Amino acid sequence: MTFLIEALLSCLLTAGLIVWLRRPALRFGLVDHDGGRKRHGGAVPRIGGLSLTLGFSVVLLFSASVLSHYAIALVAVAALAAVGLLDDMGEVSARTKLAVQALAALLMTSWANLFLTNLGNLFGHGPVELRNWGIPLTLFATVAVINGLNMLDGLDGLAGGVAFSNLGFFACLAAFLGDLDAVKLLTVLLGAIAGFLVFNLPHPWRSAQRRTFLGDTGSLVLGFFVAWFSVALTQRPAAHVPPIVMPWVLGVILLDTFTVTIRRALRRRDPTVPDRGHIHHLLLRRGFTERQTLAILLGGNALLGLTGILLWRSGVPDRVSFLLFLGVIAAYVAAFLFPNRLFRRRGRAMGGAGSPHSR
Repeated sequence: MTFLIEALLSCLLTAGLIVWLRRPALRFGLVDHDGGRKRHGGAVPRIGGLSLTLGFSVVLLFSASVLSHYAIALVAVAALAAVGLLDDMGEVSARTKLAVQALAALLMTSWANLFLTNLGNLFGHGPVELRNWGIPLTLFATVAVINGLNMLDGLDGLAGGVAFSNLGFFACLAAFLGDLDAVKLLTVLLGAIAGFLVFNLPHPWRSAQRRTFLGDTGSLVLGFFVAWFSVALTQRPAAHVPPIVMPWVLGVILLDTFTVTIRRALRRRDPTVPDRGHIHHLLLRRGFTERQTLAILLGGNALLGLTGILLWRSGVPDRVSFLLFLGVIAAYVAAFLFPNRLFRRRGRAMGGAGSPHSR
């Protein structure tokens, strides 16, 4: 019950901050404007991430055990929030942002001593031990996940909804493992995201004047928490979640990042340069509405996570779960590369209209 009360407080604080910060955001230029790839009907404040970060931080100030246990994570989050806020104001280069993401990942691996040590029994011959590759792989994976969520921030409700789904699964897994500090932090985070989604998800009661974007502040912070708990819950010395569960839970983040990176590499394009090649752009171009696209991706993300957890709890061997996930990747890549064969055009191509960003 205490966790639920704290989550509610986090939700209300975040919502209140979004309302309160709207005018200062418009005054100081913390907004997203129409132009280029962006078409969303006027200036929209990019204060969702700032508000939810402040919201959950205030609630966590009254939890000594969480502050002690996750002090390093919160230091990394503060650095990411700072660079994200500057980027939302248009004052940070891609290299600087990437450097701060790498620093946050380094704090995680070197200071918190949290990194991948094995990938589980993927081939039926015992755990795949990473040894000296553990820290480099964790650094790469952490930055990839952070950027993966950041690149999904191209449709109202998508990045926040995916993060809510992922962190919600993590909260359930942490509760199963008996990690109460993790459950507390995650439920407070979920409350903050819920407070933001009220102003970001498309629904009949959201007026145009209340529409708010997550911004890089939010996507960097939430992406880091997704990466942190993906490692923390699978690399515990005692009871832990098999590592193969995490690709299922990460779902859309992993699949979209993988396919977009491969496509940009094959075309010899800078992977940091935004384009309109993400899965939500593909669905929009096939004639799906924004709400249909959002429902497909959030529903698919939740279904993938639930599938991975049920496979584990049903006693399915890691190697079988791994093979099934490879099948999911193959199907996703086929849909990505050959959309005309798998998606029947539902009307005139929409070109992603209404997307706030194109990562």
